[in-house]
Amino acid sequence: MSAIIRSIIEDKLSAYLAANLSGVTVHKGITEELRVVPLVIAYCEAAMPDPALGATPLGNYRCKINVFVYSSADDDTLATHRQRVSNVHGLMSDVNALKGLWNPNGSEGKMYACWIESDEEGMKSRNYGNHINYTMVAVLPPAPV
Repeated sequence: MSAIIRSIIEDKLSAYLAANLSGVTVHKGITEELRVVPLVIAYCEAAMPDPALGATPLGNYRCKINVFVYSSADDDTLATHRQRVSNVHGLMSDVNALKGLWNPNGSEGKMYACWIESDEEGMKSRNYGNHINYTMVAVLPPAPV
């Protein structure tokens, strides 16, 4: 079941980021796609039943989201890269917009909350990179009766 919620989240976040970021390709999760910088990757690394609900989580998950932002130092300045990262932060902090990605009738589940855990910046092989971690709380759609 956690694979289902992870796929739903990656689909929604990658489409949302792609629609709202310009000049960058957005990929979802682990794929075999050829990736060229600049790029953003939306990856749901883990989905665990929410511990606050004990033995009966009822399809509720606490998910670990990784958003990776990469830029080439040969093509972009550090300021441009950091602006890209800032744009991602703005999009991911708009919880109402994130909630709106799910179908309001509940047939796709529901996203309840999302918050940032960390943002790490680095440079390797002439590429700037940020690894931004978020926690998202979501529920799977109800099972068909």
